[in-house]
Formats: sequence, C-alpha cells, structure tokens
Amino acid sequence: MEIKVRVYFPRNPAARGMIDLHTHLLPDWDDGPESWEETARMVEVAAADGIEAICLTPHLFRFSRYQDSQQVLEERFSQFYDRFGADNRIKFFQGAEVFIHPDLVQEVSRRNLSLNQSEYVFVEFPGDQVPIGTRDLFYRMMLAGYTPIISHPERNDLFGRQPEILYDLVSRGCLAQLTAGSLTGGFGSEIQKRAELFLRHHLVQVMASDAHDSKNRKPVLSRGVEAAARIVGRDMAEAMVREVPEAILNNQLVPELGRPVNPVRRRKFLGLFKTKKEKKLLEKAD
Repeated sequence: MEIKVRVYFPRNPAARGMIDLHTHLLPDWDDGPESWEETARMVEVAAADGIEAICLTPHLFRFSRYQDSQQVLEERFSQFYDRFGADNRIKFFQGAEVFIHPDLVQEVSRRNLSLNQSEYVFVEFPGDQVPIGTRDLFYRMMLAGYTPIISHPERNDLFGRQPEILYDLVSRGCLAQLTAGSLTGGFGSEIQKRAELFLRHHLVQVMASDAHDSKNRKPVLSRGVEAAARIVGRDMAEAMVREVPEAILNNQLVPELGRPVNPVRRRKFLGLFKTKKEKKLLEKAD
C-alpha cells in the first residue's frame, strides 16, 4: 500500500551518504535550538560531517512546548522547509520522538507520528525505568502496524543494569537506536560502556546523533561510525547510518546486522533483578 506523504517533505532518502535519523532541529519547540540561526548552524555542521539526509524528530509528550499543539508543530515543520528545503546538500524528512505513555498507539495513528510516514516510530523511555506494561504496549503497536524504535537505550539506567530487558524487547521485534555521542564518551564513561555492550550484542540497529545544538550535542555521525567500526567492523558500522536508516525512511524491512544476543544468558531471567521493584516491573511488563 503506497504511503501518502506530506507535500513539503521528499519521499525517497539519499541513496548515498550518511542518514541522521534522530535530530532536534526545530527551534522553540522542545529542548533543541532556541533560534533559526542556531538551526542553520546545526545544518552546516551536519553537511560538513557528510550527512546527506536528516529526519526531524521533535519531542512529543515530554520536553515539548505549546501543549504539544499539532498546529504549532506543523507550522514549525513548514517554516523549516521554507528556510532549508532548497539546500541541495541535505534532504529533510519528518518524524517525531514520542515519549512512552498508555495512549501511544492512538496518538501515533491519529497524529501520524511515524518516521516519514512509515511503520517505524521512535519511542522514548524515562531515564531510569522501563514502564510497567511496555511489552503489552509494544505488542499493541505492532498489531496496529507499527515497529517501535527505542531511543538511546544506553542512556536508560534500567537497561544499563539489566540489559536482558532490552534484549527481550528487541528479540520480540523492536528496534533500538544508539546515539553516536554515547560511543565516543560524550555522555560519560558508564554510558559509553553500555553503548559498546549493546553494540557487541546486536541490541542496537541504527545510529543517530540525537542532536540538540551546534556545539555540545552536534549533528555529527562520523566519530560514532569510527568508534563502532573498531568494535563491530566497518561494514556494520556504516550500515547503521546508511542502509538501516534508509530502509526505515523507505518503509522497508530493515536489514539484519546480526541476531540479538542476551548479554547475561547463563543466569535465570528474574534472578538478575537486584530489587523487588525491578522483578515486579518485569513480571508486569506483559
């Protein structure tokens, strides 16, 4: 079934060059840039890094302003394209990063919050937990025709302590997005270790910048690719910023880079949880 695309964003992503699937470039919407001038600087940084396609993924239901107004968001997208749509160095696509909540399936469908109107949806978790009912929620998303992509799982403390929870979700059909800066130490050594662990065990399938500005959290992928190449090899590292995001934007099946492996296979699943609360979270996740 052909996907109906909004007229001000192109349908097909760049066939070559890196693709940054997760960015915050819309000013005065969330915790991204405060001005169009800063957005312009971010676009220049991305172009200099060799990025040829960018998906705009503003926050929704967390960090966003204007009560998540669809009208304001559409105005921001339109204003962005008016300013940068003619830039022949980079193609831009529309998406969102949606904070997990009970009505996620309905909101994604009603507001068309997937990436380039595909079946793929960025879902953000709290920084310290995996909400009760996540498995069931993701199952309902898949029944509705969507594939959840977990945003930056390496920055989630529970995934960090108990990576088998991420393995469980990925093995059920979810995808996960690694932030390039996590691999290069931009979020600290602990998160870097998690990122490397998830990468080695094929628990993340796509790499993106999660850019918020032009200085500290820049739209840069090349350094992350180099770091990933030292761990999993050049082909896989580049596929995470080329073939995989290209397939996502084209609403195609994502190429398998390696089967997910449970990092803690030799211990009983529930026995890994250090607290009763964590055990309860897993037991209720279904």
